Amino acid sequence: MNDSTLARLTGASERVRVASAQDKVYKDECMYSFATPESPGGLYTNLETLQSFSAAFVALDHQQTRCALYLLTTSRRLPPTAAPSPTVLGIGVDKGFDPEAALGELETSKELVLMDEDAKQVRVPLPCEGLPERLGLALAALEAHVGAAVQEGVAAWQEERRPSKYAESLEQLPRTRTIPPDPSKWRCDETGVTENLWLNLSTGHIGSGRAHFDGSGGNGAAMRHFEATGRKHPLVVKLGTISPAGADVYSYAADEDDMVLDPALAEHLAHWGIDMVRMEASEKSMAELQIEKNLAYENAAIAEVGKTLEARQGPGYVGLTNLGNSCYVSSVLQVLFSLPEVQERYLPSA
Repeated sequence: MNDSTLARLTGASERVRVASAQDKVYKDECMYSFATPESPGGLYTNLETLQSFSAAFVALDHQQTRCALYLLTTSRRLPPTAAPSPTVLGIGVDKGFDPEAALGELETSKELVLMDEDAKQVRVPLPCEGLPERLGLALAALEAHVGAAVQEGVAAWQEERRPSKYAESLEQLPRTRTIPPDPSKWRCDETGVTENLWLNLSTGHIGSGRAHFDGSGGNGAAMRHFEATGRKHPLVVKLGTISPAGADVYSYAADEDDMVLDPALAEHLAHWGIDMVRMEASEKSMAELQIEKNLAYENAAIAEVGKTLEARQGPGYVGLTNLGNSCYVSSVLQVLFSLPEVQERYLPSA
């Protein structure tokens, strides 16, 4: 990088924006089109507005904002490799379902792009030493930011657990038993089963959880105990999930009836002789079990697995290209064109 380019970078760096975690950073898709870093020409991110534009629209953005400095991100897809199994019930989150895994990793290159008055570009490959301090901070913040698309996706898909309204004032009956820390000594008080056991935090009763959708997992003894005691003690904890990091807590209360958080869980467990700090999880959490069931679900009936299929093409068998977020429209159009009346109206002249 020559002195002239460095001087221009230094001047332009005074206007760049250092993104915070709360900022919306649109670094994954063009503001005017469906272009991404994988598109021809890559994706230009305006380092002042934190919005991105394809090669076809970056000159227009420069004309409107007079931004002199962009980050150009160019990516290409590598052949896919085996992805680790998800352990968190969420899509696009750390250790969750990764929709991109089947597509392979991205090989990405980045360049700083200086724009002059005529939108002519001077590119500086990254990483590069000697960059102005503020510019370095802005680039690091941009790299670390998850991006607006991920922020919105996590909010839409990730399982959210709220603190139970019953946790703060939870009634715990006098201790008549001490729960041993050894999982091999845990038994359902009603049926004697040893898996999927839930401790009622109020009564100390250990009961089997309810069955999963496929019939496995439990016999519902914990729920029956809740009903038999007048539905007054709703909070239960899955014994095998207790660790220093927390545990699965469920509320049977009619106005919750869901996985919840117990902010006082360590205190409530200590009442029954369980030292949460010394415990290690010995069973899968409910999130892990749900993920496992989803991954193992039999889709053969709808996927026509095992059948010999005949490839068809030509009139009447032409699909619609997904433009990025047009899949719902495509589905509606496909349904409409399956109607004889629509076919009669439009297909003869097509």
